[in-house]
Amino acid sequence: MSTAAQSVGEPAAQASRPVDLAHYPRRRLFECFRNHPLPVFSISTAIDISGYATAIESRKLRYYTTLCCLIGKALNDSPCFRHRIVDDVLVEFPVIKPSINVALEDESFSFADADYNGCFKEDYASIRGAIAAAQAQPNQDYRGGLDDRFFLTHLPWLSFTGIQHPYIPAYSSIPLISTGRSFCQDGKEMLPIAVQAHHALIDGVHIARLLERLADHCRHLDSLLN
Repeated sequence: MSTAAQSVGEPAAQASRPVDLAHYPRRRLFECFRNHPLPVFSISTAIDISGYATAIESRKLRYYTTLCCLIGKALNDSPCFRHRIVDDVLVEFPVIKPSINVALEDESFSFADADYNGCFKEDYASIRGAIAAAQAQPNQDYRGGLDDRFFLTHLPWLSFTGIQHPYIPAYSSIPLISTGRSFCQDGKEMLPIAVQAHHALIDGVHIARLLERLADHCRHLDSLLN
């Protein structure tokens, strides 16, 4: 992996542990979908983030960098989003970290890998540093060893109602979250968002709960930062 895609001082990936399939409540569904030719599904919707833009502006924070931190918190709080299929084994990582698409001036993009430890200030600084490094030295190379990552992409140019990303089998169990340009609906600030995930690991109910947590984080940002 290119050093341009890593945050400065980023620690090595934390060790995963195998999930005990004998006591895994989703084993039946895991076995059903683990070798499915097209195991990835995507759900697109919009969540209520009323007050988020005002809170960001008042604190002079960046819109998407802050959102990345909140998405990281919501994902790490849910064990199923920390599950991966590695060498055909179901494992759980203690922490997963963001890998972000960074828009460049030539209308292409680069990858940026940041750290996550649950401390907003440190996570925010790590993401800003990773973005700056990716802009200075863009990287579109294939990168291995991303099992402890989650993928993030932002489309500030439009409010989408559906999205589907390409993927390769090695990345199929890594969740991919996409966000778009927010819009006003019935007096509410709404954020278009899509979650792409491996159906052997994640169901619609898990995505619904994830988005509920994220929406709550966005609407109560001050309580998370104080």
